[in-house]
Amino acid sequence: MTACPPDPDGLRYLQHWEPVLAGPARRLLGRVAGLVAGLPTTTDGGTLTLLDVGAGAGSLALAAAERWPKARIVGLDASAAMLSVARHRVAGRWPEDGAARFEWHVADAAAVPLPDASVDVVVSSFVLQLLPDRQAALQEAFRVLRPGGILGLVTWLLDDQLLLPDAEFDEAVYDLGLEDPEFAAGVQDHAAADYESLAEARAELQATGFVEVDVQADQLEHTWGREAYRLFKEQYDEHSLFRSLGEADRARLSERLAERWGALPDDAFALRAELVSVTARRPG
Repeated sequence: MTACPPDPDGLRYLQHWEPVLAGPARRLLGRVAGLVAGLPTTTDGGTLTLLDVGAGAGSLALAAAERWPKARIVGLDASAAMLSVARHRVAGRWPEDGAARFEWHVADAAAVPLPDASVDVVVSSFVLQLLPDRQAALQEAFRVLRPGGILGLVTWLLDDQLLLPDAEFDEAVYDLGLEDPEFAAGVQDHAAADYESLAEARAELQATGFVEVDVQADQLEHTWGREAYRLFKEQYDEHSLFRSLGEADRARLSERLAERWGALPDDAFALRAELVSVTARRPG
């Protein structure tokens, strides 16, 4: 059976946004790796099973498969489009045995289609803030972990700051009287449910029943050049807007952005965000 081609929106995510998040996600995996060696599955010669909640385009799942070559990797995401990219990447990286090593589920993080106590490790990167019920997702992670199993997650700490280039982009759209199709259709960004502090994250994990909760601060840093940021806005972040514009309006917007962004210092095109990185264990 021929695999479905990867979704174009998922490929745009892979090109423009996944590289921004990759560093903290890989650091999280390194923290988890320090705990995996003591799991019963790894000490008795069994097969490690790892679940990536919110697997998206597969970055963390593929990195886990590289780190643990004999592991069974389960990826879960609410978006079939994103998982189409993950499947495509696995087929390219492991054409012979990728289908046997990886298992994919289009499902909600609050309703994981796996049995109780069936996985050794649950990881999640930059997903909790998107969920309508963060506690329900943590409870599901607890449920599917085997006794002694490990949870690792990284997500944002609350920060209402707006990048100056983003603010200037909004002003440029307003200056020209352009209409964002998502705004016109009433589409709104999901209200972020970021942790407000490291203490809040620790308390929530402990309330779920996790022990050995280790909460650490982390930081995301990513710098775009001006042209790279223009492509990020045009091809990913504001793709629907640019796609809706005619050639003349796209040219007008590009010209106005050049004017507004030209007054900004180079370091305005750098994202710096505070994160929370957590490892914890289900009691054994």
